[in-house]
Amino acid sequence: MRCDACGTMNKDTSRFCLYCGASLTTIGAETAPPTSTPAPPAPTPPIPRAAPLRPVYVPRPRYPDYVALFGVAFFLLVLGIVFYLNGNLLTELRRWWDQVLAGRGAFRPPEGVIVSAGLFWGLLGVSNFGIAFLRWLFTRSRIRTLGALLGGIAMVMFSYFLYRYSLRDMSGSIVVALEAGVIAVLLFVYIGAGLYWTTPRYRPALQGVYRTPRP
Repeated sequence: MRCDACGTMNKDTSRFCLYCGASLTTIGAETAPPTSTPAPPAPTPPIPRAAPLRPVYVPRPRYPDYVALFGVAFFLLVLGIVFYLNGNLLTELRRWWDQVLAGRGAFRPPEGVIVSAGLFWGLLGVSNFGIAFLRWLFTRSRIRTLGALLGGIAMVMFSYFLYRYSLRDMSGSIVVALEAGVIAVLLFVYIGAGLYWTTPRYRPALQGVYRTPRP
């Protein structure tokens, strides 16, 4: 507080001037400039969240299946071998077809047709083993290799059943029933292996179940 009489600066709580003794009650005190309160900081805008990235489908490159061409070549080769070993095969097939048209298709086919059919399916099954080897060698596809291998097993088994049928050790109904059973078992193996190889997310759970010690 400044004294108007002598200009001496006094404390704000003083009632008289310390230098001249003048009363400070009627003296206007210097008003201090109002202190400006700082404005609160502006809130920072929220950072926008990026949209979740969607998986982009990338098509797999397709390559020509040269192994299938080998399969066609093996099929034509087997067909040629069968017709070469049995020159009367077309005649016997025509005679059997005449029996089918006459309503006697349930009877036993000619022996040459049975032997040629057994040879055909046997050689075709062996060629499927070669196809399975080529698929594993060139493509490393387990599911296709397994399919060719199981197909070869089914053909070889059918050839064996036809051989037993030609020896009259089996009837036609037994051959059909046995071959259907073989195909069912091989199909079960193929589906089970395919599901195990194509669903890797279920493997840790299954392994944990099998590895958990039983009480």
